[in-house]
Amino acid sequence: MRFTFAAALLAASLGSAAQAPAPPKQQPQASVPQSLTMRAAQKMQAGDMQGALADADIAIARDSHNSGAYALRGTIRMTMGDRPGALLDMGRAIELAPNVAGIEIVYTNRANLHWLEGRQKEAMVDVEHALRLKPDMALALHVRARIKTDLGDLDGALKDLDKAIAIESKLMPAYMARAAVHMQAGRLPESLSDYKTLMWSLPNDADVVASHGIVRGLLGETDGAMNDLTKARAMNRLSVSEQDRGPAISPLKRLDQYREMNPNDARAHIVRAMLSAMNGHEDQGRKELERAVQLDPKVAPDADKVRARITPR
Repeated sequence: MRFTFAAALLAASLGSAAQAPAPPKQQPQASVPQSLTMRAAQKMQAGDMQGALADADIAIARDSHNSGAYALRGTIRMTMGDRPGALLDMGRAIELAPNVAGIEIVYTNRANLHWLEGRQKEAMVDVEHALRLKPDMALALHVRARIKTDLGDLDGALKDLDKAIAIESKLMPAYMARAAVHMQAGRLPESLSDYKTLMWSLPNDADVVASHGIVRGLLGETDGAMNDLTKARAMNRLSVSEQDRGPAISPLKRLDQYREMNPNDARAHIVRAMLSAMNGHEDQGRKELERAVQLDPKVAPDADKVRARITPR
């Protein structure tokens, strides 16, 4: 997780951010709280979240002004799903060192949490602060783009994502976000291009495979779409499921959002038919195929291909 990695780097540099500098010529020595904070960061990177949390707790108990420990514990809590606790810790870290170098990571993490909780206004305030501190922070640009997408500013979101990817070409979450925004905006070739990049980098991500298939289907690559969706389902059934996944929007949900904006796209109905059948709703799938042909008779051959794959349960 990008946010976790960033916080581990932050812990190494923020431990004494709120402390006075050492006297001249004095050899700097790591304090026990700082050592605990760094050990907690190492445990977090190794996946030992409980151990990391325990060390961060002790570091804070020994030095209640250790902004790095609060920042790290906030990210540990965020990773463990404790959003209220994470927000409290991040707020304390910011209170102790609001403008120190590296604190932009905490603002960005807190913005991400606010976004996940649906508080877009608070999220935007935090991410804008992060970008004032570090204008070329790719992760913050990515978070701001997601907020802009939710607010309907697709052009602004694409501008931020383009810049984030130009700064950090391997920031895969930014490619995912940009592919989704391109799809929502109807820029299907651009969306497919980003999903191809993701397929190359994350070949075992079932959501990526399913999304790649959906966009292929929208572009008329019906056979390829069916193959991708079948592969994604075998990898992880949730990737083609109608189940609500909360903030993690599923590929199927993105297709439904596209259909809301493009209700007369016949190929969108064909792709939705594939997914309906995969979820056990063959009758609904057939209705989608009928609607597709009504909208555009030229898609009948592709509708027939999908209809042949839909069998009674």
